Amino acid sequence: MWDRFETEGVELAAVSVDPVENNRAMVEKLVLPFPLLSDPDGLAIKEWGVWMDGDGGIARPSIFAIRKGGAVTWSYVGVDYADRPTDDELFAALRGGDEDGAR
Repeated sequence: MWDRFETEGVELAAVSVDPVENNRAMVEKLVLPFPLLSDPDGLAIKEWGVWMDGDGGIARPSIFAIRKGGAVTWSYVGVDYADRPTDDELFAALRGGDEDGAR
C-alpha cells in the first residue's frame, strides 16, 4: 500500500519502544520506506496516552494524523495489537471523510 500513501501525499513515521539497534534491524529486514523512531523509555508514547502496562510495557497500536502546523486532525488508538483501522478507513479519515473516526 506504500504507493497509495505517496499518491495521497501522506508522510509516515513510526515510534517504537524498542532500542535503536532493534529498530535498525527491523527497518533493514522489512525494507521500511519510512523512519522508525526509537523511544525505549516510552516518554513520547506515554505523553500521547497510548502506553499499556503489562508485558514489560508496550504501546497500543495508534495512528495520529498531524498537519504540517502541528495540529492533530485524526487519531486512532487500538485496544490491543490487532485493533487497527483498515486502509480504506485510514484514507477516508485523512481526507476528512470520516467525521466519527477519532477514538
